[in-house]
Amino acid sequence: MNHAHIDNPAALGASGSRLARLARLGILACALAGAGAGALAQNQERDPRREEAAQMRERYQMQAQQDARAYEMRDQDRRAMEAQSDAARDDRRRGRMSADERRDLRRQIKEGADLYPNSRRR
Repeated sequence: MNHAHIDNPAALGASGSRLARLARLGILACALAGAGAGALAQNQERDPRREEAAQMRERYQMQAQQDARAYEMRDQDRRAMEAQSDAARDDRRRGRMSADERRDLRRQIKEGADLYPNSRRR
């Protein structure tokens, strides 16, 4: 090895190789960081806890919708029953009983029910 024209051959080679090594390490670190970030992003998309939370959220929303529908149905049923009772009360006021009312009255008579509990005494 003939390094006659270079005053300090170790200094030049060492600093050049350090710079090259530092550049290679920097590039490697950036590549690893990019790959790690990509893997982390994929892992977050497939996180079972997030999927479970999303499923629970969907179930809660579906249950809330069903509850709202059930409430509406109960409200409609209640209104229909009130309308039926109002119609039955109106029919009774007219003095004529329906077949169901007559059957109920016969059953009550056979059972010995008190038909006129609040009768006045004269």
